[in-house]
Amino acid sequence: MTRDSAIPRPIDGRYRIERRISAGGMGAIWQAHDLDRDRPVALKLMLDKYASDAGARERFAREARAAHRLGSATDHAVRIVGFGIDDGTPYIAMELLHGEDLAARLSRRGALSVQEVATFLPQIACALRTAHAFGLVHRDIKPANIFISSHDGEERIKVLDLGIVKDLGRGAITTSGKILGTFWYMSPEQLHARPLDHRTDLWSLGLVMYEALCGRLPCPTVIEHLVLLSGGQVPRISQLAPDLPVALDGFFDRALERDPARRFQTVDELVQTFLALADGAWRPSPPLPEARGEPERALDAGARTALAPTALALTALDEATVWHAAERQ
Repeated sequence: MTRDSAIPRPIDGRYRIERRISAGGMGAIWQAHDLDRDRPVALKLMLDKYASDAGARERFAREARAAHRLGSATDHAVRIVGFGIDDGTPYIAMELLHGEDLAARLSRRGALSVQEVATFLPQIACALRTAHAFGLVHRDIKPANIFISSHDGEERIKVLDLGIVKDLGRGAITTSGKILGTFWYMSPEQLHARPLDHRTDLWSLGLVMYEALCGRLPCPTVIEHLVLLSGGQVPRISQLAPDLPVALDGFFDRALERDPARRFQTVDELVQTFLALADGAWRPSPPLPEARGEPERALDAGARTALAPTALALTALDEATVWHAAERQ
């Protein structure tokens, strides 16, 4: 019986597997019970097919180190409680969260109000501010990695999954022939394998905010999204969702600016700008939490012809994990 299907014994003699929660790129997440501490945990186990690959193991270990640093410094990132290797398979033990991720909430609700986004945004910013201060670029900010945890009747945001984190302060781990990330939320520099920094996370966050407010991404087809990444204009959110303030059009023009130098330069700048726009609509802006310690247009025929081969290639790939091209760390 393989580690990828079921685990009949405690991991490392300590973590008793109870049920599978989800599966990702390199690992599966299980609910488990920590026998030593008598507490529930979430356990991420590397899949068997990757466990023998030295590069994959180092990337997994890098995820554990980065997640531990981040979760120890802010309440808005998942907390790591253990890391080890069991019978050749690396694992990461994390706090078990109760609630739903933003992708599930948007699927259930369709969209969020400006007020809700203004409430959640400073918490996401706290996690990203802390990560960026450490020299960490998340590289996979998307609704599925923003968890809305519920505890004692209150909701708290937790940023998840540093599986493809880039540490600007350490030696890069290069995987030849691959670009890592999720296609729909990649920044232009990320997709085109250009040098990147923390501002790539701000692009992704801008897309998450747009989707959360509008109930859809600005460019929901592969070809339209590629045009956006390569020079197209951001569809006006106030036309797609007429109840939203027109002032948000300018906000998203900047948040989704292809040139990082013309984008918001820090997550706090992005958040404070959004809160200032939202402020008059509902109530005073909440303080930022501190860390611990143009309309949509049809594509012309030329653009469709030029992008069609790329679009076909992209739709044939697993958009949620790895994109094949030269990765330049």
